[in-house]
Amino acid sequence: MSRLKNKNVLNFRLFIYIKNVEKLTDIFQYTHFRKYLAEYQGARALVEPSFSRTEICARLGLPKTRSYFADVLRGKKVSPRMVQKFIEVLELNRKEAKYFESMVKLDQAKSDAVRKDAMEELLKINPHPQMLLNSDAYEYYAKWYHSALFAILDVMDVSDDLSSVAKRIFPKVTIGKLNESIALLSRLGLIRKNDDGFWKPTKDSISSGPYNNDELIREYQLQCFELSKEALLTPSKNPHVMNTLVFSLSKNAYKKLEAELQAFKAKAHQIVAEDQEKADGVYHMNIHLFSNLDAEAKP
Repeated sequence: MSRLKNKNVLNFRLFIYIKNVEKLTDIFQYTHFRKYLAEYQGARALVEPSFSRTEICARLGLPKTRSYFADVLRGKKVSPRMVQKFIEVLELNRKEAKYFESMVKLDQAKSDAVRKDAMEELLKINPHPQMLLNSDAYEYYAKWYHSALFAILDVMDVSDDLSSVAKRIFPKVTIGKLNESIALLSRLGLIRKNDDGFWKPTKDSISSGPYNNDELIREYQLQCFELSKEALLTPSKNPHVMNTLVFSLSKNAYKKLEAELQAFKAKAHQIVAEDQEKADGVYHMNIHLFSNLDAEAKP
């Protein structure tokens, strides 16, 4: 009886081990390779205690370097040779390996074009891309002018002739791209023609909502930051406010400031939602708060 009980315990432990391995090897749940590495190592160490960060360094061919894996998790660049070493240590199959390479490419991209290509590779490789984001949502946030046109249609009466929009939109967008944007917005059900034949929004506003994928939104925000730069450099009679403030602050005061910014963002949404007058302008607001000092290294 005792032998049978021990056998059942072993079988149960084996079942748990297999389930944990299956879970930790599901690389397609991730878009950040550093987060994947950290969670993979932690999960595997639970079922294989010897799989420590030091052991990973040894398996990577770096027995004299105990901190390399931790350095990678903190942001250290990974060379192509080490990418292949990681693939071996993680025991990834061909498809998983390609996905891992694309995640590294996405993280270490030095240009928007390379970053965009890497994100598209992830979507193409992932067997369940909806886990990352809805493809229509990706298309919507991939270009800044989709959201701008959505707002513009609330201000201007626009039919299928988009020449009036092309003349006024800032920065300039070709009529061809605006036509593609109209088609996308219509397909997504975000706009439709009213009784007068003008395209109008079907919603008051749009948020990233369930499509709030970090990489997707970051790509969109990068485009928005470039718009701010262009607005700053372009002489214009249009209303604009450009302020910059640099300051030192305690952690507690920072938390208060961050909370105030979140409250202001909510208030801004409220002002927009409660505006009962006919809109006569389209405005773009970016809020940036970041540190000029890296966090102190832990001893």
